[in-house]
Amino acid sequence: MRGFAALTVTGVAGVVLFKLLATIMVPILGIMVGLFFTTMKFALIAGVIFFVYSMIKKRKAAQEEVA
Repeated sequence: MRGFAALTVTGVAGVVLFKLLATIMVPILGIMVGLFFTTMKFALIAGVIFFVYSMIKKRKAAQEEVA
């Protein structure tokens, strides 16, 4: 009976600690994923802006060679 009580206390403590850890870690994980995708969004926007800028710069250089 004593071993069963120790096993029960260990199980309950494990569940409580898991719930506390999950309560802390899930929002932190969500914040990290959100920051990652925000960074990726800004990188994509910067890449598109650079691509458009390089296309305009090439067209402008080609027009200067003709003139």
